[in-house]
Amino acid sequence: MITQRFLVAVRGARPVRSQGQLRVLVVTLILALIAGAGSGASATDIPLRSEGQIAQHAKAAWEQGTIDLALGIVEQGIQDHPRALALHQLRGDMLATSRQTAAALESYDTVLASIPASLDVRWAKWSVLVRSGQVEEAVAELQRIATIDPQNPLIHLRLARELRKLDRLEESFEAYKKAVALGPDMLNWRLAQARARFDILDYEGAERDVQFVLDRVSPGSPLHLSAKNLLTVFFGSTERGRRFAPVMTPDVSPTQLRDWSMIRAEGYRLFEAGRFREAEPVYRELLRLNPMDPLAGRHLSLILMGLGRCKDALAVSQTGSEFDPTDEEHTTTAFRMGQCMVELERWEDAYMQFKTLYDATVEFEKSTKEVQLPSGTRVLNKAALMEWLDKVRPHVPEFAQQVEEEAAANAAQAKAAAPAIPPETELAAKAIEALKPQNTLDAAASLVGRDADFAWFRFVIPAKKVMRDDSPTGAHDFIPLDPGISFPGSQQDIYLVFSLVTASYDEVPLAARCFKETAELAGAHTAVAQDRLVMSTNDQSGYFVLPRPTSGWTAGLYRCGLFAGEETSAYTQVDEVRFRIIEPTRPS
Repeated sequence: MITQRFLVAVRGARPVRSQGQLRVLVVTLILALIAGAGSGASATDIPLRSEGQIAQHAKAAWEQGTIDLALGIVEQGIQDHPRALALHQLRGDMLATSRQTAAALESYDTVLASIPASLDVRWAKWSVLVRSGQVEEAVAELQRIATIDPQNPLIHLRLARELRKLDRLEESFEAYKKAVALGPDMLNWRLAQARARFDILDYEGAERDVQFVLDRVSPGSPLHLSAKNLLTVFFGSTERGRRFAPVMTPDVSPTQLRDWSMIRAEGYRLFEAGRFREAEPVYRELLRLNPMDPLAGRHLSLILMGLGRCKDALAVSQTGSEFDPTDEEHTTTAFRMGQCMVELERWEDAYMQFKTLYDATVEFEKSTKEVQLPSGTRVLNKAALMEWLDKVRPHVPEFAQQVEEEAAANAAQAKAAAPAIPPETELAAKAIEALKPQNTLDAAASLVGRDADFAWFRFVIPAKKVMRDDSPTGAHDFIPLDPGISFPGSQQDIYLVFSLVTASYDEVPLAARCFKETAELAGAHTAVAQDRLVMSTNDQSGYFVLPRPTSGWTAGLYRCGLFAGEETSAYTQVDEVRFRIIEPTRPS
């Protein structure tokens, strides 16, 4: 078996062997073969070496750093035993560590053609695809792994993240659903699923997922804070999810996009010039190509009003009670709509339109009474709106009285429900309380809800061993061996092999801290395993070593937070990776 002592250079280079040492090694191997041939038996009586012996010889040469000799032994063994799949897999591992990507993949595919469900070979192939930048192929391989090992939730979690990076959001959400179904008690996974729902515009489902978590965690706990923060993203920010397209209809075709963009400027030019008859067909075509263009809808409504076609204008207008009083185009359109309603003798609609505009203008004035508005800000004139209300009221006196009484009742109810102003001592106590340190985010939940594909690591691959590959240019690369996300309880060290998106511009400290993953995150918890390192200038790859805990690895799921900087906190965490420890199944 390949030893870890040789393969893992502890933050240093692989032992460099002189040409004289290599010659001695080759001569020793030749003499050993001659001695075996001359043991007294005839040549025809010497049995061919077994696959295991060939693999052992090849690994011994590999351990000594003589990759060409090791490959030669394996390839000769494959010629002698063409169906020896273990030798094909070993050849793939050797080629994968020496920048021979295509040949390594060919060897792995040879094994998989006969044993398609071989998880260790599929993980090895996936690792090569990831490291060589074949992202789409790596995701496809991960999907095959998920099919072979469907009860492993960590595969679905990893697949969900990789699909998200490719903007395959719907597939990513389905992978999150499978992970949550397999780990229903993992509440932070459900928050990640909520984020995935939000991105495909399932706002109600996203809120339900977050509420599910809030109902099961204690107030003030780290996960409670993270869930509240996610709700703030959903409802307290301008973000509307990745699939939200404020300008273009989601299913717009490239041809529609091109045609829409080509005529949009011409339509605006005609509108600004007041050339309404010429502008009308252009705007109707804009809305045909993109029905979600809100500006085109407003402009067409104003164009039709300008042409004296109020009925047509109201048909294309979007009535609504909420608007920004400082948005001149919006308020102008709403005001003109009220005038059109008067012209068409739609008295109740007209009264509600002007009443809504009047109330919004009054409220805006109250809220900005002591605020210096930007120069040029224009709002509707209260006096003009009141004149229109007075003009419409005689046509609907009973309706107008009912609207006024309801408004007065609502105002009185709101005033009665308003809390009394507390005394100064109470206000002071609350101010002092607000200055006290608040519960901070927990590192295990800090990434939940972030709409970002992490910019620090190109990949992080858990593995049983790692090898350093030095190129003639002086660059080096760390290669994971026996990669995967499932390890036996007998595993000694576990390695997290990574590559940065860009080479280090300076000495960059990095850290990994791993914890046993539980349903609800605890405020304070001790790391099961951890490691720190400093990336030197121009380094782009490295690895963390997670030593076997004193009490041994216990079966279960593990989550490792990855941090950049001197401190390890929720604010320096830049990525995460998971693995699991499994006990071997015992025969019944």
